[in-house]
Amino acid sequence: MRKWINIGLVAAVTAVITVAACRKPGEEPDNNNNAYDRGAMLTNLADGYIVPAYSQMSATLAALKGKAEAFTAAPDELKLSDLQAAWKDAYLLWQKVEMLEFGPEQTTALRMYMSIYPVSVSKINSNIASGSYNLEEFGNTDAQGFPALDYLLNGLDNSNSAILNYYTAHSEAANRRQYLLNVITKMQQKITAVRDAWTGGYRNTFVSATGTDVSSSLSLMVNAFVLHYERYVRSGKVGLPVGAMTGVAAPQLTEAYYSPSMAKELAISAINAVNSLYEGINFEGTVNGNGFKDYLAAIGTKDMGDKLMADIITDELGEARTAFMALGTPLKDAVVNDRPTVLNIYTEMQQVVPLLKVDMVSAFGISITYVDNDGD
Repeated sequence: MRKWINIGLVAAVTAVITVAACRKPGEEPDNNNNAYDRGAMLTNLADGYIVPAYSQMSATLAALKGKAEAFTAAPDELKLSDLQAAWKDAYLLWQKVEMLEFGPEQTTALRMYMSIYPVSVSKINSNIASGSYNLEEFGNTDAQGFPALDYLLNGLDNSNSAILNYYTAHSEAANRRQYLLNVITKMQQKITAVRDAWTGGYRNTFVSATGTDVSSSLSLMVNAFVLHYERYVRSGKVGLPVGAMTGVAAPQLTEAYYSPSMAKELAISAINAVNSLYEGINFEGTVNGNGFKDYLAAIGTKDMGDKLMADIITDELGEARTAFMALGTPLKDAVVNDRPTVLNIYTEMQQVVPLLKVDMVSAFGISITYVDNDGD
């Protein structure tokens, strides 16, 4: 695929570039999508990735809750360090799960309880001060989840000894300990509900809906997958903090704001997860089965250079990952002090969007059913 350096031109040329790149002149669309065994692909994605993802996420959050219970019962620096490490492990694992927002996850509105950022510090502190709050309320979506835990575990002060004081000697220490535990408990409850829905019957519903209509499993999953990459990986993790469309950096929008080194790690983990699901690699990363890439390769869509679009997507995801790995400073600093480098990362990530949103979707014979209006 041709690269675009001027970010402002990306949206304008996407449609033209996509049509030119993905089909040879005079070439008719390939209808091999009707011959491909979508049931086998859906079965592999469900049994190899989705169900294990929710099972592992539930178990990891249970472990996080155990660390939180130990810490809140008798706070000390060692338990705080253990809790911080468990939070990081769970947050990284979430990058492999978040893109599955369809079916039970969408019904549960899981993302709303897990990863809305930037976090509202004032709302968290107000909840703690009052001791009265409802984490089911929409107004509290930015006061819970992993971003809230980032503030509560890493952002209260500059050292663990000082942070510990907020849970021991501070006037609101008891309320803060309870809030911390309540946030984690809510996360585990929501994840476990989605896991149980999948193992309790939705898995069979998913693998049997093999069509390409808007209610088919392929349509639901691909829309969630593309939306996740476009809005929450490309824009959320990079485009909005660097101000790709506004021209003004907004470091306060960086993910894991109170743990600066994690933003890059989370983004790379998310890109790797997108690539794994695309290629049909199982959740443990040990088996490569049927995925979107295999389906797209079977359809046979190629670019002007006679290269399979299925392989181009893999290559572009790899280039986005490589660009991110080269970033040498925390993202919230880099969007201000090294903005051209971060804009280049955004450009590399943008290359993938039309490939997924137009080329792959068109080849699969499905439609995009969401509207991207995030301003980025």
